[in-house]
Amino acid sequence: MEDDMDKELLGWLSPMGDFFPTDWGKHCMEAERILMKLGLYEEFSKQSLFNAGDFLSGRGYVLLHNPSKKKLMATALCPLSKAQRDFLYGYFLELGRGREAEYYLEEAF
Repeated sequence: MEDDMDKELLGWLSPMGDFFPTDWGKHCMEAERILMKLGLYEEFSKQSLFNAGDFLSGRGYVLLHNPSKKKLMATALCPLSKAQRDFLYGYFLELGRGREAEYYLEEAF
């Protein structure tokens, strides 16, 4: 289990398939950085309902996280793009999690 956690990359996956890695527990800070890079931080800061991660998720980003340090999860609020499914397939396959990888081959997104 420890070895698997060492291989896990946590972070944000864009709809275009670009991955933005971050350390455990720092997803909101990274989400703010991404929003700044995208020029969306001002729009985000004018609202008070969502945190930076929720705001980013609402724009199609997937959060790769391991909140309990027991199970890696890919959390998406929007349907996954083909680029995201391809990335997640390769990512889980590389971790030796073939069953999870195959889930992302399905067209049901």
